[in-house]
Amino acid sequence: MQLTPCMIRAYKYKLNPTMKQRKMLSQAFGNARFIYNWGLNRKKESWEKDKKNVTFLQLCKELTLLKQDGEHDWLKDCANVCLQQSLRNLDSAYKRFFKEKKGFPKFKSKKFSRDSVKFIGSVHFDFEKRRVSVPRVGKVKFFEHQTFDVNEVKLGTLTVSRDKCGDYWCTIVVDDSKPQVSKAKICEETAVGIDLGIKDYAILSDGTKYHNPKFLEREQNHLAVLQQRFAKTQKGSRRREKAKLKIAKLHRRIRDKRVDYLHKLTTDIVRKYDTVCLEDLNIEGMLQNHCLAMAISSVAWNEFVRQLKYKSEWHGKNVVMIGRFEPSSRKCSVCGYVNKELTLKDREWTCPECGGHHDRDVNAARNIKALGLSTGIGQKAATCQ
Repeated sequence: MQLTPCMIRAYKYKLNPTMKQRKMLSQAFGNARFIYNWGLNRKKESWEKDKKNVTFLQLCKELTLLKQDGEHDWLKDCANVCLQQSLRNLDSAYKRFFKEKKGFPKFKSKKFSRDSVKFIGSVHFDFEKRRVSVPRVGKVKFFEHQTFDVNEVKLGTLTVSRDKCGDYWCTIVVDDSKPQVSKAKICEETAVGIDLGIKDYAILSDGTKYHNPKFLEREQNHLAVLQQRFAKTQKGSRRREKAKLKIAKLHRRIRDKRVDYLHKLTTDIVRKYDTVCLEDLNIEGMLQNHCLAMAISSVAWNEFVRQLKYKSEWHGKNVVMIGRFEPSSRKCSVCGYVNKELTLKDREWTCPECGGHHDRDVNAARNIKALGLSTGIGQKAATCQ
């Protein structure tokens, strides 16, 4: 059995910095945001005047001169690597825009942008003392809930962030030096098709249905009360900040419940099946339906697919995506008849050709499985050739 390259994993920990370290991190967040906006402005000016792009290396050279001009001495108070990483993120976003023709980089606002900085090198973890060494910040305490062998892994990028609740987090990317497991064979017996929905979260081709917990919908009344209290507060007051914090904590609790449920769901699926077939949904287009926009946003299908893909890589499983224009729901999984008159209200229907009675979602999952198997086997055969 031929083994593929090593696995890259990420570990996330909650930080407990001192007041001095909080101030230093806040300054690093602000400096990184300033440099991102400065670099974006330089790129726009260069393109408007000379139709040329300012590369990442050119921006790094100009950054050195910017720190020495006497007006931006405060940039020297944080690690230079986090400023360079901010420019690297900008350069990646800029190139992605010209490659995908969408999502031009925007200037980051102090009020709405995410506070985060990245560090590479000079990062050390001490699980005995529960300290992580952050450049220019020092040794910061963290809460340990999972560990890795520091001597056997290669540390990569350390990302330090602050959420809307004021809590600090760090995410470390490591190369665990463990070989990646080879992919399992694609066959019908160990494959499953999954149709994602709103009433039921995931419907499998074998008839299994995973319910939709609707975490956001169950907290709508509580959220409305907190938002009403926030609307009645005076701008700039301490009571307004407290009300804002309560709303942020409620949103974080909803998100944590959703992510925890998705982790359990995806882990269960990956352990049971060797091949998972999914439909490539046009989620952006589906969100244009204002009647279903909140329900679609609440289920977080993208996060489900993301978790399923990287866990499949860990365990050597296959994830096959089929085209979004395939008639998975309207096509009879027995004879192949396409029922063009089927609507969203029809949860069950009978095929006029073969007389088969179908549950709409289970039938769609079976069609997704059949299409996924043909696509996956064809892709694997092409790769072998």
